[in-house]
Amino acid sequence: MRNIFKIHYIKYLLLLILSYNLLSCESLIDIDLPDDQINTEDVFKDINTAKGALANLYVNVRQSSLFNGSYTGLGTIASLHTDDLNPYGQASNSITIANVDIYNGNIVSTNSAITNLWTSSYFHIYAINAFINGLSKSNSISENEKKVMLAEARFLRVLYYQYLTQLFNDIPYTSSTDYNYNKSINKLSQNQLYLSLENELDQIIQDLPIEYRHKDRIFPNKSTAELLLAQNYLLQKKYDKAIIQATNVVNNSVYTLETSLDKVFKKDAKSTIWQLSPSDVNIATLEATNYYFSNKPVTHYLSPSLVSSFEESDLRKQNWIRKIEDNNTIWYHNYKYKNVNNNTDEYSIVFRLEEVYFVLVEAYINQNQTDKASNFLNKIRKRAGLKELPNNLSQEQLKDELLKECRKEFFCENGHRFLDLKRNNKLTLIEQTKPTWNDKHQLFPIPESEILLNTNLLPQNDGY
Repeated sequence: MRNIFKIHYIKYLLLLILSYNLLSCESLIDIDLPDDQINTEDVFKDINTAKGALANLYVNVRQSSLFNGSYTGLGTIASLHTDDLNPYGQASNSITIANVDIYNGNIVSTNSAITNLWTSSYFHIYAINAFINGLSKSNSISENEKKVMLAEARFLRVLYYQYLTQLFNDIPYTSSTDYNYNKSINKLSQNQLYLSLENELDQIIQDLPIEYRHKDRIFPNKSTAELLLAQNYLLQKKYDKAIIQATNVVNNSVYTLETSLDKVFKKDAKSTIWQLSPSDVNIATLEATNYYFSNKPVTHYLSPSLVSSFEESDLRKQNWIRKIEDNNTIWYHNYKYKNVNNNTDEYSIVFRLEEVYFVLVEAYINQNQTDKASNFLNKIRKRAGLKELPNNLSQEQLKDELLKECRKEFFCENGHRFLDLKRNNKLTLIEQTKPTWNDKHQLFPIPESEILLNTNLLPQNDGY
């Protein structure tokens, strides 16, 4: 992983300060930096410059992480990997070419889209580690201010690791910025990593306040961390603990399930738990520009398999999917985010209350409490204008309904389709629409370029 950690600590802190000068119009944080050049060692001597460095970590998440809404993000890549998106047209660069290969099942360890998921994540983790190490050593910022800022940074680090291990299985874990240590680090088993992240989230939940640091919910709070921990417990099959954490979030009166689907992806939605603001006023979200097209697709469109999974009466199909006709050909595109121009009321949502409901449904099903599971699932169906499910469904039948609703609720959102099927051992369902699907596709290959630099990343994932 030499190329991931090649930036030394001091150089990275300088980058934080220089890059923050570009954030003058960011809505992430409203502070002014001095115009004169700032010495690196002074970054954490002032609360404003420290917040600037933290703001840059959020910019990383929005712009270039696996959570970004563009064609380089997991929302697009995992949707092509499964059966929610189809590619269209001539791929124009290495990432879009790689995305087409992923769609076709031609996945190799040199795939640039997959490599980018890995390298961008570890670069951002390095930046987080640099921030945590620098702030932790500061004697100029109060302990209360440090506690919240460090908790936010650690939350971001857990977020990256928890998604990376679902994609690649055993992966390296580091909280260090030491170049020599990081370039030869060993992998940590997935089970060990989940447990480590669980313990870290326990502390993060204690340190984050229940109140949001910004009215637009653009920074994580205690409930955001509780949701991430609930998801962690699902992955560890600790269903009773998942229920406790998810219930904490549901019981928070700040959140309400929006009754109108038109409001779900608006920045003032009461169901939003955490979202990322665009780079400037009136700038469209990456999701809007990535999925929208007016005449025919640019790089991808919603698959017929996904579109046909909706009943015609489903309000999600009417509100979140847009039909385009051109020369007697019909396509559909993701229309959750609608403002391609003059965006004033949409942010990029990372977590929303509906995800908490589905955590509860899945956990209750696996505890064979089907009545409670049906209750939460029917709330989602009722809002979509669908009939409630009967109360006599078996555990397996209810799990099938869960996965159907997950697909319709979260299509093109941060890899939900892939990760939901995988967690429930149902990835073989992809074979019904994609004959190229193979068992090895439940994991991505560790990038060859990283293995060449660090042989401790071996063995490669099976099949690659």
